[in-house]
Amino acid sequence: MMRDENGQEDHQPVYLPENRHHWASNDEVGKPAVDLTRGPVHMRFKRKTKTGPALSAGEWMRENLPQIGSTAIVVIVVLCVVVALYTDLAGIVLR
Repeated sequence: MMRDENGQEDHQPVYLPENRHHWASNDEVGKPAVDLTRGPVHMRFKRKTKTGPALSAGEWMRENLPQIGSTAIVVIVVLCVVVALYTDLAGIVLR
C-alpha cells in the first residue's frame, strides 16, 4: 500500500467544480438608464440640533477651534496668493 505524503490517504476525493460563476464583461452587462423625468439632485446636509446641555467654554473650544483654525489658515493662504498675483500683475502693467 502506498502512503500519501500529506497523511490524507483515508479521505474521499472532493468534487470541486471548475467554474461555478460566470464573470460578465462590461459589454455583456446592461447599462443603467438615466431617468430624465426626475429633477436635479440636491445635496442635503443634516443640521446639527442641540439636544444636550449647553457647552462650557472649554468644550466649545475643543469642538470648534480646530475648524476655525483650519479655515483661518486657508483664508490666509488664499489672501497671500491673491496679493502676490496682484503685485506681480501690477508690476508688469506699470513697467
